[in-house]
Amino acid sequence: MMLQALMAYAERENLGDPDFEATAIHWLLPLSLDGRLSGPPIPLYEVADAKKPQPKRLLRPFTSPNELNQGDKSHFLADSLERALLWNPKDAAKVENRRIAHGYFKKLFSEAADACPDISPHLRAVVALLDSAEELTCIHRALSSTKAKPSDNVAFQVAGRYLLEEASLKSFWRARRHKLRSATQRSQRICLATGVLAETLDTTEKIRGVPGGLAMGTNLISFDKDSFTSFGLEQAQNAAVSPEAELKFRSALNKLIANGLRISEAVYLHWTREPVATDVFALLESADEAGVHNLLTAPRTGRAPSRLQANAYYAMGLSGNGGRIVVRDWLESTVPEIEVNVRRWFEALTIINPEGAGTESAFKLGRLLFALVREKIDELPPQVPTQLLYAALRGTPLAQTALAAALRRQQIDAGKQPNIARFALIKACLLRPPNNSTIHPQPSDHAMTESLNPDSRDPAYLCGRLFAVFDRLQYLALGSVNAGVAERFYASACVTPALVMGRLFRNAQFHLAKAGGGIAENVRRDFEEISSALGEKFPATLDLESQGRFALGYYHQKAEYRRRTAERKDKDPIATVTA
Repeated sequence: MMLQALMAYAERENLGDPDFEATAIHWLLPLSLDGRLSGPPIPLYEVADAKKPQPKRLLRPFTSPNELNQGDKSHFLADSLERALLWNPKDAAKVENRRIAHGYFKKLFSEAADACPDISPHLRAVVALLDSAEELTCIHRALSSTKAKPSDNVAFQVAGRYLLEEASLKSFWRARRHKLRSATQRSQRICLATGVLAETLDTTEKIRGVPGGLAMGTNLISFDKDSFTSFGLEQAQNAAVSPEAELKFRSALNKLIANGLRISEAVYLHWTREPVATDVFALLESADEAGVHNLLTAPRTGRAPSRLQANAYYAMGLSGNGGRIVVRDWLESTVPEIEVNVRRWFEALTIINPEGAGTESAFKLGRLLFALVREKIDELPPQVPTQLLYAALRGTPLAQTALAAALRRQQIDAGKQPNIARFALIKACLLRPPNNSTIHPQPSDHAMTESLNPDSRDPAYLCGRLFAVFDRLQYLALGSVNAGVAERFYASACVTPALVMGRLFRNAQFHLAKAGGGIAENVRRDFEEISSALGEKFPATLDLESQGRFALGYYHQKAEYRRRTAERKDKDPIATVTA
């Protein structure tokens, strides 16, 4: 089904030209008809004034990477600076290979000049430039002053004519490719993608841009060991596909990958059978506040965010393993179902902000992931990003690996400014535990709410609240200290409360005696109320989910104190007490 869905997308988008491919062209080289450089290399950008400008994606004559790998071939009309201009090969062994490919590059121009008289002078001007060591040295000098890379692609403009756009050169290339295809003999088998008897490929073309794959591209279908053969079939004949089918799903993958969501060593793709005005997948990536708000309020307004029809929805995750693509996950659903699941995802994430002044829901996936690590997402177990993304799309429970990562990071950062995205994810994990049969449990006095739940009698949640009270009392009694309650005791208190909370309970008595005024009296009431609800004994140990409830209790109580502080400041601007 996956290949058929990709092929349908290619047909919908009119993808799949066997003779041309869209590729990034970084530089344009302006020449005169006498084969000389008429100006400096021109950078080609999609949006020149963008913060990180991307090179233009233009149609270039297609040459199989399988041919390029042999080292004696090149692309036509536009190729890398290494092959086209012999610029900056990295090692001596590479120099000779690049000279052979460079010779082939010139040969294609000469061949086209003989076949296309209308553009022949312009093509021969390029050949003259490439034959001139003096001109190449001049170009190399100009490139050295830019940020060009040897792998950047360069195209040519001769006397104002952009060779990539010349109709006669396109016709020349199509005729040449057709002749090569006609001379190729292929076996006939049932195509895996279409179910039709057809000529099938021995080797498939490479997919570009898959993280972890090869720079030249990665194969979706590949067999190169004897142990992979069956019934005497070799290479791609083990999973036989026709050239037409392969072209369609390859073209679809190349376009989807170019616009995919990249996280660590994987790229996540998504598309629909029919076009939609709004794709909720984009909300997971960008968390646009207006878009998230519209999605969350749609049931109350009666306005559906998209058409109410069973439009098929597809998503997949890809990564590279050497020369092969690994399909990490595959999702097939409908647009309405995905919208419901994503709405529930943002509902589960909704939490009071650290200042206690309203809730936040719009947490993009990247923000959630970075809340779990010190610097790089690579620090996470590799399955966590995939688990979060597909839990959001499928509406399924969250794996405990995400909860464990969030709690571990919170233990390290306990004394720092609260990371709201981390607590939002902890809340979502608690609302969607892996051992729960329903995504949304029935409300109870133990439910994990958006803000402080004074009615909760869950021991772990109460311990978290009480720990925040201890932290607050210390601040009121002693002011700012180098290492407070949170820095010194949070990591142990959230796992083994009985070993720590008794000591903090005794310290709180002294802090209560030292702190004075109405603020301390309010905290005293919190202290007595929570202690009474908790009872005489603290839990000996807390499991992973209980540690999550401890963390939320702590966060909710801290946010409540900040809310009260803000209210006092509104009433008395001279007040200086802060949370």
